[in-house]
Amino acid sequence: MPLRMLRVMLDTQQTQIEELPPDVEQLVLGGRGAATWLLANRLAPQTGPLSPANPLIFSAGALAGMDIPGTGGFVVSTRSPLTRLIAHSWAHGSWGNALRRAGIDLLVLEGQGTSWSVVCIDDGQVHFLPADDLLGQDTRVTEQRLRQQLGDDYRVVCLGPAGEAGVAYSAIIAEGTYPAEPAGTGAIMAHKRVKAIAVRGTNQRQPADPARTEAVIANITRRVSVSDLANNIRQYGSTFYSDHAGEWGALTGKNGQEGRGAHLAGLGRTAFAQRGKREPGGCSANPIPCYHTYIKRDGSPMAFPELEAIAGFGGWCGISNIDSIIFANDLCLRLGLDVVATSAAIGFMMECQQRGLNRSGTLPWGDDEAILLAIERLGQRQEKRDVLSLGVGEMKEIFFGSEEFAPQIKGMALPALDPRAMHEIALAVATSPIGGDYRYAMAYEELLAEPPAWLPDEPSHPQAIKGKAVRLIWHERFAAALDAAGLCRRLALLAYQVTPTELAELVAAALGRAISASDMARLGERIVTLERIFARRDGPPDMLPTRWLETPLNEGRAAGHLPALDDLLGEYYRRHGWNKAGDPTPERLVELGLAPR
Repeated sequence: MPLRMLRVMLDTQQTQIEELPPDVEQLVLGGRGAATWLLANRLAPQTGPLSPANPLIFSAGALAGMDIPGTGGFVVSTRSPLTRLIAHSWAHGSWGNALRRAGIDLLVLEGQGTSWSVVCIDDGQVHFLPADDLLGQDTRVTEQRLRQQLGDDYRVVCLGPAGEAGVAYSAIIAEGTYPAEPAGTGAIMAHKRVKAIAVRGTNQRQPADPARTEAVIANITRRVSVSDLANNIRQYGSTFYSDHAGEWGALTGKNGQEGRGAHLAGLGRTAFAQRGKREPGGCSANPIPCYHTYIKRDGSPMAFPELEAIAGFGGWCGISNIDSIIFANDLCLRLGLDVVATSAAIGFMMECQQRGLNRSGTLPWGDDEAILLAIERLGQRQEKRDVLSLGVGEMKEIFFGSEEFAPQIKGMALPALDPRAMHEIALAVATSPIGGDYRYAMAYEELLAEPPAWLPDEPSHPQAIKGKAVRLIWHERFAAALDAAGLCRRLALLAYQVTPTELAELVAAALGRAISASDMARLGERIVTLERIFARRDGPPDMLPTRWLETPLNEGRAAGHLPALDDLLGEYYRRHGWNKAGDPTPERLVELGLAPR
């Protein structure tokens, strides 16, 4: 069945339904795959990120809208304002289900509105509301007001004050709870002057083979019920990995200058889990509710930090107070900020001040109050733009001599898991087509004592080289296939509870056609290859920042260790079937059905 794309022309407030060519669904299925196909084939190479011609694409995968557990999330795609490369932001919840039940596979925002608006979609019918009364409101208030106005059966994604203020790494927040990460897509939505998108879909989609679909879900649910890892992810979310990251020396201090911070031992997963009453959440009916919110005494929620918040605010920025990390993380959610980019920008600014490159002196290491004030300022319109709002990629151009310690790759902020401690993470951030973020592939298996048996090659410890390229490629392709199908990547990768065979069986049962695990792997390979082509058009080479490539730590378990990037890249390119420069070869494109026509 051809994929249905709803095009919304914001300048004229006109809409159009377009069906993509049938072979698109055959090549890349849907979701992130279809969005990537659109950007690779229809976006002119010279189009700038802030050009009205740069589309903002929301996509839900092929399984969304069928009431299948773990299928409510979505992907936002565009040309990134941070990197000029392809951008994908992943979010969870149930907004993706609503979009598909409204009869839409892809929602494409084109042009630029003349004033701020809310795009409302009711079973495929579109109307616009003025957003004047929502400007300046945080993401939770915005979501609550729109549901009160439109009805509780609407699902809402929106911007916070940071997007309105022009922060380059502002994020889109789904349902007041789930950030679309990494950042950059929020800045494009803000430039288009869309405060929120509210969707109601009432047309329940049905799997072609309900009995077979239920059988696959039952197998996954049984595995979850007896898995220690699943139980830990249910209890701690991604913070489960924080203790393992600390053991291997991946939690470093002061923007990666220190291999061991005395305060980091007190920032373990148990300390955060015991901080207060929590409620679970996540994708629709997910067997692992892996998102949590703290519930305050007045009944209002606060976001539970993820691993990246602990590593960023606790490690690189030096916050030792657990409550301050919680407040910083929740403030980012309410303002609509990506936690990784925010903590990286603040930690980088702290070091610039330490070195005398910035003499304002307003951000001492570990100063909770100064950090929280800096985050609050990012949600306020400034007469003169706050340097922090630019992101690390642009900030390094302002402070002469700072490039070697700027935590960014290709303009994208690095998450604060130190790549000197883990070879697979190092390779992931160096090669990611969206910029330096390992969440593109979600390769957490180095932090597991016993990785799942279905991963290729033999496991090796984080600071070994063996098998790292093969395993990263497996993660890349599986993550792409999950996003095309619309199945929760936290269930399947963060918690490793779905096998490639089960994903193929689930898609085959839902769509009513024969699909094998190798078919899904090839589908994922096509998506990754299209993204690679986009990244290589005029993007910078695969590289790590100087500090993380050439300067070893002098303490902690990763002391003296540096990533063997040249060896890793050679193996990675070879295993992908690319040439020595990292470009997909014409022969490979023909084999994948991606050769130009």
